[in-house]
Amino acid sequence: MKPKIKTLLRGAGSLIDIFPRPEFRSRIARKNATERMSEHWQRVGESFRRVLADFPHEQNSGQDSSSPAR
Repeated sequence: MKPKIKTLLRGAGSLIDIFPRPEFRSRIARKNATERMSEHWQRVGESFRRVLADFPHEQNSGQDSSSPAR
């Protein structure tokens, strides 16, 4: 393979690193599907709590300016 093509492919490969080196893989926490799914639903619940906490405030501020008086 020509040196220029080899250099180009090596650079592209480093940008798209599909198969990371083994030492990088060791930094990724190994969890089973149940643990990962549990963490995901905990984050979803936290998001819902934040939204629901702000919802009454948004409802009140929206009625003041955009809805007609009854």
